[in-house]
Amino acid sequence: METTIFDGQGNPVAYLSDDYDRTIYLWDGHPVAYLYEEQHVYGFNGRHLGWFIEQVLYDENGERVGFTFVSCPTAVAKEPVKSKKFPRDEITSRWKVPATPNLGFQPSTRPLADFLKQGRIVRVRPQP
Repeated sequence: METTIFDGQGNPVAYLSDDYDRTIYLWDGHPVAYLYEEQHVYGFNGRHLGWFIEQVLYDENGERVGFTFVSCPTAVAKEPVKSKKFPRDEITSRWKVPATPNLGFQPSTRPLADFLKQGRIVRVRPQP
């Protein structure tokens, strides 16, 4: 079963797949990150993005950036139909896990989609 990840306003932005790597997809179907050891959020580019603890997604500053249905501080919006999943990139070498910051109740000012997009592997197309 997939778990929806909502932003601080209760909008569905991403979802956590129940596949082996616990892939996180944006609502448009693009894979951007995955869970490692059930709490570390890593991008496919190897970057440690944050933590997923007690149904809350924290950024590198310990600010709350994403929520599941049970942890969202506001009413959640109806979930639209998900787009088709795009193929995942290969997982690259993971960066070292930083020290866990003080996790608080402060909401992040960064949009959830922008936070997750930090984990994408950006491909540069050759110019003709």
